[in-house]
Amino acid sequence: MTRFARPSLSKLCYRRSDKSINLVQNILKLVALWSILAAYTTPFFIIPHTVHPLLGWPLYLLGVFALCSVAINAFLLPMLPVMMPWLGIIGALMVMALPWYSDGVVRALCVFGYAFCAAPFVWASMTRIVAGLHQSLEREGFLPRIGESSPPSWFNKLY
Repeated sequence: MTRFARPSLSKLCYRRSDKSINLVQNILKLVALWSILAAYTTPFFIIPHTVHPLLGWPLYLLGVFALCSVAINAFLLPMLPVMMPWLGIIGALMVMALPWYSDGVVRALCVFGYAFCAAPFVWASMTRIVAGLHQSLEREGFLPRIGESSPPSWFNKLY
């Protein structure tokens, strides 16, 4: 199939470039996933533990939103799947804040139930992020980047 898509490349040349392209794509996927993970953990370590929860949680959520928007724009990711854990954290905070619990055990069980129900949505968003990364990396291989000139027509004749 690849020979039909790129008939001018020889097998030897294509194999070398295919290995390096796959390595670069996997590294970019890893960097994108790491940056999303860092967006959720960095504000947690930056905000002091002594700050009041009414100030700390909105500050944490604002920091996560800002860092996730950087990752979304840098890697051209879909916004809703990247922000799904953010929405899950807000939901968990709302479940913890309900005043109708009789004691701490019931509150902990409700938070556990909420996390159990929210986990499939977070997993689906992770698979959509990886699929979006794969799609954008595949698309970038065929489309030239902005600002780069296209190679001359005689360039393919060298192979």
